[in-house]
Amino acid sequence: MISQKNSKGWRNPWVFGLLAIVLSGVLINGKFLWGVLSHPVRVLDDNYSVKAHNHVDAKWVQQQAERSTLGWKTSLHSPQQIANDSAAPTVDAQYLLLGQHVDFKFSLNDKDGKPVQGGKVDIKAQWPGDPTYDFAGSLKEVSAGNYEGKLTFSRAGNWDLLISAERDGREFDTEQKIFVAFPK
Repeated sequence: MISQKNSKGWRNPWVFGLLAIVLSGVLINGKFLWGVLSHPVRVLDDNYSVKAHNHVDAKWVQQQAERSTLGWKTSLHSPQQIANDSAAPTVDAQYLLLGQHVDFKFSLNDKDGKPVQGGKVDIKAQWPGDPTYDFAGSLKEVSAGNYEGKLTFSRAGNWDLLISAERDGREFDTEQKIFVAFPK
């Protein structure tokens, strides 16, 4: 006879299986929620984030004013650059690079198109979500307004580059997203 007081129904393996599936779903979603709340995703660095910066922050306002006053034009490229997918959105990586050790060429011109000489160019490479992979490098001036250097990436994937060019105490910051692929 079927009754609500019959405890044999809870011993059915189908009931145990269904409860195990529901419990595992709750635990997995709890782990995802804990991960999101305890490890926020970084876009550039802890103090300056393209997506989360405060527009009234004095440092950000100063950087934007300096950037527009200088009017410098920059270009970052690499001999190891491979073509992007033409259907890729512009918010994705600007270009793809092939190799763990990547050669970079950076050109820096003023608002009139003349090369900026005697500058210092630093690049901070950041792996979004895990600061243990972040590193920094410098580019050396090889000719007027042209800077070159090699960066070594520890893993393949999307990277955020924060490029800082400085001359005579004036600083120009720009960002670049790249995708690094290791050859097989």
